Amino acid sequence: MNSDEIMTVVNAKAIAETGKDIGGISFPVYLHGWGGQSVVLLYLMALSIKIFGYTLFAIRLPILLVSIISLFVFYDLVKKLTKNQDIALIGLTLVAFCPWQILQSVWALDCNMFPHFLLFAIDIFYTGITKYKKSILYMSMVFFAISLYCYGIAIYFVPIFLLVMAIYLIKNKEVTIKNIIICIAIFLILASPLVTMFAKNVLKIEGNIQIGPITIPYYESLSRKQDMVFFSPEPLQQLWKNINSTLKVIIAQTDGAEWNSPKLFGATYRVTIIFAVVGIIKTIKDLKQDKKNTSAVMLITWLSTSILTSFIVNEANINRLNSIWYVILILAGIGIYEGYQKIKYKKVYAICVGVLYTAIFIAYTIYFYGYYTEVVDQSGTFSRGFFQSLDYVETLEQKTVLYDNIKNDGCLELYIQFNHDENKEYKEIRDENELKEKIKNIGEDEVLILDIEKKQYENVGNSHQIGDFLVITK
Repeated sequence: MNSDEIMTVVNAKAIAETGKDIGGISFPVYLHGWGGQSVVLLYLMALSIKIFGYTLFAIRLPILLVSIISLFVFYDLVKKLTKNQDIALIGLTLVAFCPWQILQSVWALDCNMFPHFLLFAIDIFYTGITKYKKSILYMSMVFFAISLYCYGIAIYFVPIFLLVMAIYLIKNKEVTIKNIIICIAIFLILASPLVTMFAKNVLKIEGNIQIGPITIPYYESLSRKQDMVFFSPEPLQQLWKNINSTLKVIIAQTDGAEWNSPKLFGATYRVTIIFAVVGIIKTIKDLKQDKKNTSAVMLITWLSTSILTSFIVNEANINRLNSIWYVILILAGIGIYEGYQKIKYKKVYAICVGVLYTAIFIAYTIYFYGYYTEVVDQSGTFSRGFFQSLDYVETLEQKTVLYDNIKNDGCLELYIQFNHDENKEYKEIRDENELKEKIKNIGEDEVLILDIEKKQYENVGNSHQIGDFLVITK
């Protein structure tokens, strides 16, 4: 399990059982977590745990289901934007083959709910505009507001995107001022708890606010604000770094973390960026020919806002840029189709593109079930045998449980603190010499949980290994 998963899981279990997070806060609009975590995945996970029990299946089911639903919504949106079923099918194939889409769906990271709910919101928004349905337009504001609770970065992306689209729509008389005012009201009402939370924490206004069972919390330390260029010691210098990191992630399609995107293949496969560039050129040409091309305006606004937002966020990575991948795949679908329209030998072109992506996908599949699993096993971001070792300890007779925390492993400490057997006393060991001495001279009534992920201790006596952990007794 990923360390971020574990934080969300422990809180989801607490919410499912008590209606409060592990800190005793009733239905918070934002989690403290490792300095800040969003809550949409938290509540979906809590519901899943309620229905299916406290299992890995229940924990990872919500992100998987939402990712699958996104495939249908993506197809629907592309078909509406391009008015071309072929482009929609090309785009859908790109998404289905996409390493980013596959990887983000297999482990439960809170931020990865954002691109999906953003996709849902934009699909509903575009439908409301093109079909002149006010009720559908207003419904899109509900989803845009929910997307804010999916990832902190959304609080920058969504208002900028909606502001640009509102100006365009009013200028071209596609919506009325009254419609915009109602949309703003719906959005602000639903977004206000989260906006209030961020304002309280930035301005250090202490104390929680209760709205029925819902809590707008104040946290003494919220590290996520430090991730923004505005709060950097040297904003201009940091902005330049952010621009460089953004362009690097988009072009190279990797951030160095193999579990986010494979270095060999990239987030969407690097060849996809070439087709996306063709799609951008085609979309800009369409916009020049027709200034009222809402589809083109929406795609360019979506892409531009994603890039602008990543300039604001320090040290962009695959996750922090997750609003961009769906629009890149849409533009790539447009680019592939444009190539088909322009080239003389259409059948040869179609076969070459099809064979290219099929071959890359087969290679990626081999990598995914091979090298990728080794990377995860060897990464300190993931913990094997985490829950199983603790469950095993609870079955033992020893009353004192000592656990290795010399690496300051927040996950182990967190889980033990909030999920332990009340019949046992848990104590952490942070000093390496103390830990080595305890391994040699463990007491009769003591059990030691030892993290051996880095293989720092070998040939330990009376022990039971579970994944990356050793459980040691006298």
